[in-house]
Amino acid sequence: MNNLNLNNLKIIEEISYPYPIIIYSNLLKNNQLEELQASLSKEETSFDKTVMGNRRTILKGTTNFENFIKKNDVSRSINQFFDKKEIFEFFYQNLQNLNKKNPYNFYFSYKKFNFFKNFINRKSSKVLFKFKNRITKSLFSISNNCGVYCDFDFSVAGNGYAREPHFDSKERILNFLFYINNFSGKEGGNFQIYKYKQTPKEYIQQPSIKDLLIFKNLEPKKGSLVTFLSSPQSIHGVDKINNNKEKRYFFYGSYTSIKEIEWKKY
Repeated sequence: MNNLNLNNLKIIEEISYPYPIIIYSNLLKNNQLEELQASLSKEETSFDKTVMGNRRTILKGTTNFENFIKKNDVSRSINQFFDKKEIFEFFYQNLQNLNKKNPYNFYFSYKKFNFFKNFINRKSSKVLFKFKNRITKSLFSISNNCGVYCDFDFSVAGNGYAREPHFDSKERILNFLFYINNFSGKEGGNFQIYKYKQTPKEYIQQPSIKDLLIFKNLEPKKGSLVTFLSSPQSIHGVDKINNNKEKRYFFYGSYTSIKEIEWKKY
């Protein structure tokens, strides 16, 4: 199949508040989406673990992931597409431009990025990856530059899957969520955007739901790519799926720093 083309992306929505979110379409064609969903649905497809109630995942860097992308051209092209510096910079710059429109948002001060292809920072990754990545992390722990890598997983979520309000790890720069199929938001599975009722004294990773309001629900729409900056203000979650018959197919990933990001207020 042809490689994915950045020029095909079309912005369908921009949200600057409560944190910058840009939603794109046209990354994959309909036949590619159907092929990817069919591959994830096969009985012989092996998943690494089940988390968050009922979300089966194939994690980048594992043997299951390598086997999956060898057998499926679409998944291999997705991996190659996102694991590039120019793709990271495209999404990052677009989000930063949107970020400047909201005076209450966060920023961080790194000016230069070093991108690492095939970097895996996970206990379940292969021994060769672990050795290579340990050296890379040691070198950049003393550097003023920001070492960045791409991580993601292919996932299938079913009845009972949910995610409490949170922001992702403190090393995350931006996240991306791609919906492989449609899923009715009336049965849960929505990407929920939260805002604080009042500006908190401290931004904690899993704030109390009592301190939050749902700003917007994003229903899973086939072919939609949701990108957002991953600051302490980027509180998001997923409402519980109540559907015994259908699954939500997606991949979720990030561009992550090798060391913790020091986010600051504008």
